[in-house]
Parts: sequence; C-alpha cells; structure tokens
Amino acid sequence: MPIPASLGGREQDILHWAAVRMRVNGTGNLRMRFISLDSVQQQVLVPFIMATLPGLQPTRLANFVSQRGMLEGKTTAINETFRINKIILFSKPLWGEYSSVVNG
Repeated sequence: MPIPASLGGREQDILHWAAVRMRVNGTGNLRMRFISLDSVQQQVLVPFIMATLPGLQPTRLANFVSQRGMLEGKTTAINETFRINKIILFSKPLWGEYSSVVNG
C-alpha cells in the first residue's frame, strides 16, 4: 500500500513497514505475515489472540522493507473464526526516486 502522491509518496518508493494495528474479534489465533509481491521476502508477525469483544486494538511490530507488500492473515484450526473491522498499517518511505538501470 504505497503512500498517496498527495502526501508525497510515489509508487517507486521503498517503504519500511513498521507495525500493524487491527480491530479484530473472533475465536482462536490469527496468524499474520508480511509478504513481498514477488513472494521472495516474508516476515511472520506475532499472532493476534482473538476474543469475542476485544475492547482494544492490539499492535504488532514489524521490520519489513519492500517497494510493495501484502499482509496475510489466516487461522489454522477448523473451528476458528474472525472478523476484521479495521486495519492500520504503519509505514515510512526509506528511499525515493527508485529506478533500475540496465547496462547494455
């Protein structure tokens, strides 16, 4: 999720994804990981322990650097259920004006 151009971001920026905050309720554990779009890099985050009425929005720290990324959430048991009401991703541009140069 790149920073919008109106806020100074560009699609070419390399981002540092620092944290994820979620409002999620359910039962069981929600396992989370960041994945680069080409699926080369990944980082497993601490699972969210879900409750019926959480009352707060827990934050999970991350240290993921990528131009773009995906956030995956899943459960592993058959009887686990969840509902995500809000996701907040904390990121900061590290490098701008990224371009690749091919020597021919």
